[in-house]
Amino acid sequence: MGKLKPKERSVEEKVAIVLSLLKGESSAAELCRRYGTTENSLNKWRQRFLEGGKAALNARKAEAQVALEQENRQLKEALAEAVLKLEIQKNSGDYKVFVL
Repeated sequence: MGKLKPKERSVEEKVAIVLSLLKGESSAAELCRRYGTTENSLNKWRQRFLEGGKAALNARKAEAQVALEQENRQLKEALAEAVLKLEIQKNSGDYKVFVL
């Protein structure tokens, strides 16, 4: 006889099992017996769950970084345009110096 294939679980089932473990509602051994899985599988689910949560929390940081980079690019373009206008005015003789 061959090795039994583990039961395929939905994402929702895995999340519920992992949350039960993380909340301390049941021990890993108890959850494994109840749901017919191994501690190795449960540990993998827990690790993936935690990594996914970390990635979700870092997503805001990444979005903020993208926004800052876009603003920086726009400011550089505005500065380059202003410098170009000053150069054009300087070369046309219509250049005035303002002292602040």
